[in-house]
Amino acid sequence: MKNILKDLKLVLFTVLIFMAGSCTDDFEEMNTDPNSPVDVPALNIFTHALESHISYEMGGWIQHTYLGPWSQQWTKVQYIDEDKYQPRSLDGDFHGRYTNALQDLAIILDKTNPANEDGGDPALYAAAKIWKVLIFDFLTDLWGDVPYSEANMGLVSDNVTPVYDTQADIYAGMLAELDEANDLLTSSLLNFGSGDILFGGDPMAWKKFGNSLRLRILNRAAGTPWDFTYDMVGGTTVTTTAGAAAMSDADAKIAEVLGNPSKYPIFTSNDDNAMLAYPGLPYRNPIYNTLFSRTDQGISQTMVDFLNARTDPRVHVYAQPIPKSVGTDAVVYNGHQNGLAHAAATFQNISLLGTAIAYTETAPLYVLCLDEVELIQAEYYLRKNDETNAKAHYEAGIKASMDRWGCADGATVTPSNKAGDDFSAFSVTVDQAAYLADPLVTFGGTKGEKFQKILEQKWAAMFGQGVQAWIEVRRTGFPARAFEYELEGAYYPNMGMPTRLTYSTVEDTYNGANLDAAKERQGVKDLNEGLFESWVWWNTRRNPIPTEIDPPAADKQ
Repeated sequence: MKNILKDLKLVLFTVLIFMAGSCTDDFEEMNTDPNSPVDVPALNIFTHALESHISYEMGGWIQHTYLGPWSQQWTKVQYIDEDKYQPRSLDGDFHGRYTNALQDLAIILDKTNPANEDGGDPALYAAAKIWKVLIFDFLTDLWGDVPYSEANMGLVSDNVTPVYDTQADIYAGMLAELDEANDLLTSSLLNFGSGDILFGGDPMAWKKFGNSLRLRILNRAAGTPWDFTYDMVGGTTVTTTAGAAAMSDADAKIAEVLGNPSKYPIFTSNDDNAMLAYPGLPYRNPIYNTLFSRTDQGISQTMVDFLNARTDPRVHVYAQPIPKSVGTDAVVYNGHQNGLAHAAATFQNISLLGTAIAYTETAPLYVLCLDEVELIQAEYYLRKNDETNAKAHYEAGIKASMDRWGCADGATVTPSNKAGDDFSAFSVTVDQAAYLADPLVTFGGTKGEKFQKILEQKWAAMFGQGVQAWIEVRRTGFPARAFEYELEGAYYPNMGMPTRLTYSTVEDTYNGANLDAAKERQGVKDLNEGLFESWVWWNTRRNPIPTEIDPPAADKQ
């Protein structure tokens, strides 16, 4: 018996030794968290790079609280400090692009580079290049000089203090990257996968998007060659003069794109639009996520005045009828004046954002659309004194916007509100020809007035793209109403609208020498937090100093 037990102990000991060896062989695999992978396929990372930036730029606080109101598309109806141009920390807005989507894209570009031994993935590489350009265009158009050529170098080197490139150099670099992407995207490339939540992996859709983005970038630097007289509140007038082209060959490059559609295809249909549709819970539209239980934002008086004056059917989409009109014999839309001195609106008299904009969890967010591309072309042709083409693209842009917002010719548009009240008695049938014939819409007037019509329609079409709208408002000086009065509660009185965003205070600590050089080069003053009195490279036009506030919205009832 003792011998049997002794033999059994020996066998068990031997088994344990083998088991221990086996466990040791698989130790690393057994102790790796499958939910925290150390390597991820490039396409999976691309999905995150797309969603994170779209949800941030079009659906985050920079849209809701800052630039949607600063562009006077939206307005704050309570907690309105930011709507008065009161600056708060934008550190996260500046750094977040570098540490989030741009870091993702640096990894993707490394993994998919066609120069890699395995040939990379040219289609995904090109798409990542285009998305990288979109984000750098966002950064440079808001801040001016930013890190570009040395950005995200900390991933592959010890350089964690990147230089700030001039905006002119950044623009040249972005256009070169779009050239590279355009050359790579050919019809022979295969679909690169459904992880592309923007275009479903379609290389040719990305080619159109890249060239449409190219038009946006070139148009920003092509100058604003018109004089315009502002009718300032208080009875005075101010005339501003043309702004020179920051990039002398911008229009020549636009002509090259428009003259060679086989090489440079662009958006020609609303089916081409760059937009992200949200499927609903748990992936809900981020504007809905923020506002479905809040009433912080409404539609601005500037936007409502524009729409109401033209009997524009988009007002039924962009806004809700004021609560005071529910149950009466008419629906009334009234915006809230940006930058009033009081702390909150009189809600019975104010239109909140439309249900399709802020209270639909599956609503898409738009990145770049056909209406913008058409109106860019209208502006370009008017700069070139080709009024026939300018008029054609102007009208095409308006139609594209109306179609996109559910106001197609002959369509029925019905007002709606959060409460679900029945407004079917106030439905309207869209007549696009009648709209285009409205004296405030039809393509006519002086040269400056024609530019005004193109650019104010572009501003109205971009509703919900407050970042891009504010960039355009700064560049063009339109809508005129935004410059004809001073915000009543302006945090910095008599300074007008901010001309740039403030640089990150974190950069002062960790990259101060390079930041200081960029500030000095651009004339950015620490006074007034750097918001005013210096302009980004392409902003060669100077807008008028406003005078006094409009009467409050409540006085217009």
